[in-house]
Amino acid sequence: MTALFADVVGSTSLAETMDPEEWAELMAEATNRMGRAVERYGGRVGQVLGDGILAFFGAPVAHEDDPQRAVLAALDLVREIREYQASRIAGAGELRVRVGINTGPVVVRDIGSNAGRRDQTALGDAVNVAARLQAEAAPNTILVTAETFAFVHYAVESRQAGALTLKGKAEPVQAYEIVAWTSPGPRPRGIVGVRSAMVGRDGELSRLRDALGAVSAGRGRAAVVLGEPGIGKSRLLSELRASAALGPTPVTWYDARCLSYGQDMPHHLVQSVVRSVLGLSEDGVDSIDEVHQRVTTLLGPDAASARPFTAHLLALELDAAERAGLAQLAPEALQRSYVEALGALLRAATSGPAILACEDVHWADEASVELLVRLMPVLRELPLLLLIVSRRDADAPGWRLVAAARDAFDDALVELHLTGLDEDDSRLLIGNLLEIESLPAQTRDYILARADGNPFFVEEVIRMLIDRGAIRREGERWVATGSVGDVEIPETIHGLLLARIDRLPPEARDTLRVASVIGRRFAADVLADVVSRR
Repeated sequence: MTALFADVVGSTSLAETMDPEEWAELMAEATNRMGRAVERYGGRVGQVLGDGILAFFGAPVAHEDDPQRAVLAALDLVREIREYQASRIAGAGELRVRVGINTGPVVVRDIGSNAGRRDQTALGDAVNVAARLQAEAAPNTILVTAETFAFVHYAVESRQAGALTLKGKAEPVQAYEIVAWTSPGPRPRGIVGVRSAMVGRDGELSRLRDALGAVSAGRGRAAVVLGEPGIGKSRLLSELRASAALGPTPVTWYDARCLSYGQDMPHHLVQSVVRSVLGLSEDGVDSIDEVHQRVTTLLGPDAASARPFTAHLLALELDAAERAGLAQLAPEALQRSYVEALGALLRAATSGPAILACEDVHWADEASVELLVRLMPVLRELPLLLLIVSRRDADAPGWRLVAAARDAFDDALVELHLTGLDEDDSRLLIGNLLEIESLPAQTRDYILARADGNPFFVEEVIRMLIDRGAIRREGERWVATGSVGDVEIPETIHGLLLARIDRLPPEARDTLRVASVIGRRFAADVLADVVSRR
């Protein structure tokens, strides 16, 4: 779990200068704003501590990116408190907050009820360190431990805070100050300095290339790529993109990506589509004037009718006349206008062959799904390859896009179900990454056993072995050092597995716990017997 402590700086001195009721109102609003920032990213406020909060990311439900969510929430939390301070009456005291974040194993327990919900506390060294780190943070800053930083380093602007001596800790704790979030994309795959050609997906890549060939001839196509986390969906798209760039006909590529916490963010997938088509920044910092200019450049005289709906889809502030015009529309009419505006943008932008890649559709929001389902007939008419990339999650709202693509494109649809690599391909992948002839058989077999044919798992096990010094490079050779088998499963894989386990029904989770005690492989009737005895 990732624990987040946030605390108002100098609340005691503030209380001395304020009426008690005013101070209580001030703290209540401050903690409410903190709580909203936490819940925005799927976290849970376990306790409100008067002038601060203890929040959990990963309990009671785990996500594969809980440390990233906690840092994003912390950045929003600091910004919320700054805005609250700016809105208050001058001279009413300065309101600032400090945040500490740590990731590690904890025990979560109920401690009572509060307004119809049970408060929880988390026990363990990981929580204690987060609390101590919060006390060391400067006002309006965020400190994280090395354990949390390892999950977010690729996406943040940060400063080293050094090795801090924390109360109750025998050894100094390495800390980092998070300044800003800089990367809207997912965690980069692969290992620095180690690269492999794509393995085991030649047939799938060939089918996508054939679909792209039909698009280059002016016919619309769609492809659905399905598979479990880490199985190679994004790598397959990367290879297709590289192939398209080398083709005789220029191909325009539009990227749209769903966020893991985006199901409660209306239109977040459609916003990503619009930003890519208009060439806007992924982080949504473009002004409404810039958006209007891009729409006008693309649509020319027809831009006037599309501009307000495009800006509204992007959640930008409209002028009074535009707001009044949209307010008069019934929901159905507004939805039709969205579809017409986005359809006009895509028609104007797609003068030649193009690819619209919608990734992580299992995290899509309902509003985006509804709009894109209605847009399918338009996409079918364009010289465009619609790529829908998703996990096999038929209960997710995004699965409707898979069904809609099947209906709209029929025999013009390519559907790929990616499975794990077989043993030969897994060995080839490890060999490409680590020059297998110089790697001991015991180490190779350990990686194979832990990865189970999942390319991402292969990479992460190798990354962990390198980071822990279990294997190291000597010239052009990789050599094992000590007992490789003692190294545990990487934390990045733990997050994926815990998130999948927590989505299971209670009975399935209980059966899985029993199975984990029996062992890695066993007869099904043994499991059935033990479960029935319980």
